[in-house]
Amino acid sequence: MFLRALLICVVLIVPFHARAAQYVVRAGDSLQGIALRYHIPVRTLAHINDIRNVDLIQIGRVLFIPATQRTLSYRVSWGDTLSGLASRFGLTIASIRAMNPHLGSYPLAGEVLHLCSGCDLSAGPPTISVYRASMAGSGRTYRVLSGDTLSAIAAKYSTSPQALLLENQLSDPNQIVIGTWLRLPPQIATSYDSWRTRSLIAGYARLYGINPALPLAIAWQESGFNESSLSRTGAIGVMQVEPYTSRHIERLLGRPFNLWNTDDNIHAGVFWLGQLLAYYAGDQRLAVAAYYEGTRNIARHGLFADTVQYVNNVNALETQFAG
Repeated sequence: MFLRALLICVVLIVPFHARAAQYVVRAGDSLQGIALRYHIPVRTLAHINDIRNVDLIQIGRVLFIPATQRTLSYRVSWGDTLSGLASRFGLTIASIRAMNPHLGSYPLAGEVLHLCSGCDLSAGPPTISVYRASMAGSGRTYRVLSGDTLSAIAAKYSTSPQALLLENQLSDPNQIVIGTWLRLPPQIATSYDSWRTRSLIAGYARLYGINPALPLAIAWQESGFNESSLSRTGAIGVMQVEPYTSRHIERLLGRPFNLWNTDDNIHAGVFWLGQLLAYYAGDQRLAVAAYYEGTRNIARHGLFADTVQYVNNVNALETQFAG
């Protein structure tokens, strides 16, 4: 179970060694923070230490930390950003770029990156061709029409903009030529009820006076409607709601939320989007940006480049869902 969970997030270049270090929980620690420090998934850390509530750990408790080889590569997931990866792995954006000279303006879902400071890069990391080989054989094509966007095409054919970029060796997601034939990667496999998910999103959107196309676009951008999605920062479910955001929502609404419950997750995410729209006096661009980057970061730093791209993707998806 442990190896399966670990391999979902990390591609190990060298074998795993079954030994563990120990860490004593101190005041101010969180399980998420400890997991980030040691570059392991929160759920893995919780599982091997028999922790059922990832938001509650006792000061003084001794945690067992699985020791992995530092030479590793990371396969980019939906919603990953350079700034987010740098924070999670204790690196800088500059060091990530130095270790990954092939990297474009932002990381693409499915792309394999070196995220290990001090690793021997002489052998070179796994390349994008590893990912492309796994996608070969779809056989589907699409001809670009006037008004098309890469995000809208991806939504229509149940794939991701990043996968389309990789499959067609495109460098700029905002520039696709009318009449061009695109190769379509395989559809994203889903074991969940996307129709029920869409219905719940639309229902809560109407409850809070939001055009359903907007939260639908955000949900697809965040998780692809995947109710079991878990980000490296701990964001959960369809709407990728952070536990600390959920606690704030619980105080506002006066009721508990289980983020692993699809209904609760969507309710919390759509409600929070409504709060952001109100906070920014209906400015949808800033509300969407804040859903991704956070209001404090925007106030302090403005919109990061990956935030601008996120907003553009959501806008394109909103048009698709509105149609």
